[in-house]
Amino acid sequence: MSKHTMLTAALALLLPVGVNAQSSSYPATSYDEHQPSVVFFANGGGYSPLTDLNANGTASLNTGWSLGGGAGIQANRFVALRAVFDFGQDKGDAGSTAFAGQKIRRYFYGGDVQFRYPMASGFAPYVLAGVGAVTIDPVNDPFLDRFTNLAGKAGLGAEYNMANGLGLFVQGTSYFYKFDRAGLDKTQADLLWNAGLSYRYRL
Repeated sequence: MSKHTMLTAALALLLPVGVNAQSSSYPATSYDEHQPSVVFFANGGGYSPLTDLNANGTASLNTGWSLGGGAGIQANRFVALRAVFDFGQDKGDAGSTAFAGQKIRRYFYGGDVQFRYPMASGFAPYVLAGVGAVTIDPVNDPFLDRFTNLAGKAGLGAEYNMANGLGLFVQGTSYFYKFDRAGLDKTQADLLWNAGLSYRYRL
């Protein structure tokens, strides 16, 4: 066999290996595709009011827990439009005169836009912003009735996407709304810090 023939055969054998090695560094995950996909996600973690309900600290709230999830359309690699529902529960601080030891539930629902930057490694940092509403639901509190107000939303996070469409993410999300009941009038900021699981199905 001539040297030319041997070289041609060696290149023919090595070419598929080189192509596979190159493609393995860019996993064929659904977020990489330019075609739209449907995305589903669920998350859980903590819930922390970032401010007290009044200036003198007599309406302090403690850290609680949260659950949430939603669905949306991944329009392209970078932008997703999502419908979201989050639930958070905490208690009034035992040392406060308002809501002391009382459970307060919050239901957040609305939509957001997620802007992400997918990388070849599979990681995708992102920011999000949205609007919706919050329902405040006190548990057996005679001085506070259930009510609903408009809410804004902003957050950031990072996700790791796998080739089978699954993703793991961590994120922090803040909701902003007016707490204007029980003699209070406060623009409240709440933080949900979560970890979760997502799934994308290409359309």
